[in-house]
This record gives sequence, structure tokens and C-alpha cells, in this order.
Amino acid sequence: MADTSLNENRIGLLIWQTSNLWQSRIRSQISEFEISFNEYLILETVYNLSKILSDISQIDIVKHSFIDKSVVSAKLTQLDKKKLIKKMIPNDNRSNKLALTKQGNIIVEKIIKDVNEEENLFFSKLNHETFNFINSLKLLLGKKIRIKANYND
Repeated sequence: MADTSLNENRIGLLIWQTSNLWQSRIRSQISEFEISFNEYLILETVYNLSKILSDISQIDIVKHSFIDKSVVSAKLTQLDKKKLIKKMIPNDNRSNKLALTKQGNIIVEKIIKDVNEEENLFFSKLNHETFNFINSLKLLLGKKIRIKANYND
């Protein structure tokens, strides 16, 4: 199929379009829970961190979710009002220890399952190129990549 756009081979725009499409599909999975994309990412981060850390702070969430500190702060306040997280030390934002509420835990477990299924479906088009695609994105982000030995050649 011939290119139909002057920008169809611009890699940055293709990454942006892919990200927008992926986010749109994830938003459709979480819409019934009336939470935003960033709120979902924060809930998922708290859920995953709770398996390895006894105390979770706002800084931990920023570090692991890659969401800006000011956005995390505002979203934590909203999630607290929605009773999906609880702040263990409510009067000191710098040292908040955070945890999911029972309702937050139930919702995030349901959402993670749906999001994982949607992501698997979305990225399944990559087939055997998934590993290389992940490494390519990590390379662009300046992260360490893994080399996979292929002993079949």
C-alpha cells in the first residue's frame, strides 16, 4: 500500500500516533471505573509496589510510573477523595505513606486483567518482533537493553 501522507514515514509522529491509539484503547478499558489514565497508572504502580515495599511514598510512585511529581500529587488527592487510596500520614505530603483501600485493590485487580488483555491484543501484531521492538524503544529512551542469543542459526 502506498503512503497516503507526507508524514507517514516520520518515526516521531508514528510513535506519537501509536501511543495515542494505545492510550485510547486503555482509556476505553478503564472508563467504567471513572478514573483517568494517570489515575490508573498510579493505582497500578501502588498495587505493584505494595508487593515489594512496605512503605510507598509519592516519590516511589513518581520514580516507577514516570509521571510528573505535580501530576502524581494532584491525582493522589483525587484518588484519596474517591476512596481508592489512603494516605497513612495525611498531613505531610512529603512523607505520605500510601496504600490502596479495599475498594481500590478490587478495582485495580479487575482493571489490570482487562488492560493486560488489551495490551496483548494491541501488541500481538508485532509477533516475534516484540523483543526487538521493546529493545528499540529502550534504546531511544537511553535505557539498558538485553541481547537475546539465538542458538537456532
